[in-house]
Amino acid sequence: EGDELSKLEKDLVLVAACGIKDPLRKEVPEAVRKCQRAGITVRMLTGDSLLTAKNIAKECGILTRDGTAMEGPDFRKLAPHAQQEVLRLRTLPNGQVQTLQVLARCSPQDKLTIVKCLKAMGEVVAVTGDGTNDAPALKEADVGLSMGIAGTAVAQEASDIIIMDDNFSSIVQSVMWGRSVYDNIRRFLQFQLTVNVVALTICLVGAVTGFGTPLKPVQLLWVNLIMDTFGALALATEDPTADLLNRKPYGRFDKLVNAHMWRNITVQGIYQLTIQLGLLFFGVQFLTDCSKGYGTDGDCQKLEPNGQGKDRSGNYRDTVIYNTFVWMQLFNEINCRRIFNELNMMKGVFNNPIFVGIWVFSACVQFASVQFGGKVFHTVPLDVYDWVSCIAVGAFSLVLGIFQRFVPICCVSSAAPPPEEDQSQFVTVAIPGGAGSRASGLTARLLDEGL
Repeated sequence: EGDELSKLEKDLVLVAACGIKDPLRKEVPEAVRKCQRAGITVRMLTGDSLLTAKNIAKECGILTRDGTAMEGPDFRKLAPHAQQEVLRLRTLPNGQVQTLQVLARCSPQDKLTIVKCLKAMGEVVAVTGDGTNDAPALKEADVGLSMGIAGTAVAQEASDIIIMDDNFSSIVQSVMWGRSVYDNIRRFLQFQLTVNVVALTICLVGAVTGFGTPLKPVQLLWVNLIMDTFGALALATEDPTADLLNRKPYGRFDKLVNAHMWRNITVQGIYQLTIQLGLLFFGVQFLTDCSKGYGTDGDCQKLEPNGQGKDRSGNYRDTVIYNTFVWMQLFNEINCRRIFNELNMMKGVFNNPIFVGIWVFSACVQFASVQFGGKVFHTVPLDVYDWVSCIAVGAFSLVLGIFQRFVPICCVSSAAPPPEEDQSQFVTVAIPGGAGSRASGLTARLLDEGL
């Protein structure tokens, strides 16, 4: 048989060479770049050969020129501290990063070891996987994502999130939404803390000094409605934008109310309290009541020492205090759409119809409560001059919101640094489970503190 084969193998002509390639989805390289721009390190852990793994990693942008690729057996030979050094992220003078980006011939134990090493280094780790052998790493990671189509039941059970379309770009969307939800919570807290501090202080000072509580119970109920229900709906419904992927993730130990927020709360709180206390103590000296029914006429009357004007059924000074307070909150609500040093608070405001609708509705109800609230809200109609003054004082919060961005953070709080200054490393571990998972766009599991 050997002689016959040798005869057949002579004088042959090569007609064609056929190769089989499992291509990446076209959106995967861009999704990987978005992750890297967002401060997320993407790593590939696979059972394929080193040559195959490196080529795939280069195609999708995981393996860079200065990145490291090695095989599982070599990684297992390293001591624990040496494994951590291989995984440590180093920024080179040329701006590139140097770290382990590809691990080929990787066993399930290697995947679990890498996750444990990264967590021991203080990293936030996310892992994606589709196979049963990925379950230990999925369970150990801070965030585990399994594949909804190709993933096994064991992997899905061990994960925190199931990616229904098995697409890497869906993970990028989850990161963006996670950051958006986290920032929305911060926006609402910034707004709520400002309202609470000012309202409690003005009521306490008024009661202690004998002027009486300028904000009446029904008025406070309306303020709470603005602050809690409407404020949450307005500020917590901001849609995610691509800009969220242009910054590093928050650190694992970053404070929920950070230094920027404390600065904004402090500056706005001081301004609002100054206005409110000034009206309470000195309002009768410069306020005049030029109202006539629900309108305005030229017959102006100075306020009495107790704050009453022409209409004895209510207190004119306290109505001005209440109206000014609410308008300052409404305009500060626009300020609270930005929690860092962004100068354009109006950017994208009209892209959120819920925010615009709630703001306009609150303004209309506020006008009605003052002019027509009467005995229910304990108010009296204001003249046009005081209406303009109240709205102008409230609108100045927007101007102040621009200048407060220039107040040094160190003068306000020693809280954790903003995301762009955070030195924490955030790691995404991608775990391809073979050729099939590469076709689905890489089985990768991403992590972000915003999730």
